[in-house]
Amino acid sequence: MSTELKSLKGQFHSQKTNEMENTEMSLTRFSGGKEGMKVQFTMRDQGDFFTHITLNKKEIKKLIKELQENFEL
Repeated sequence: MSTELKSLKGQFHSQKTNEMENTEMSLTRFSGGKEGMKVQFTMRDQGDFFTHITLNKKEIKKLIKELQENFEL
């Protein structure tokens, strides 16, 4: 079972137009079975295509630490 957490607005560099384009990234929490809970970041890639990144709990902690250290959060 998965849970939609939030959608975040952002931008990505379009290879098609060579410019920054607005997009939304959705965050989804889901069970990774034996690997435990995971989060998936899903975003539009080019046109109608989508790409995603999946992180487990250990990777989420690393991401949080990196953001805190580099953005003085």
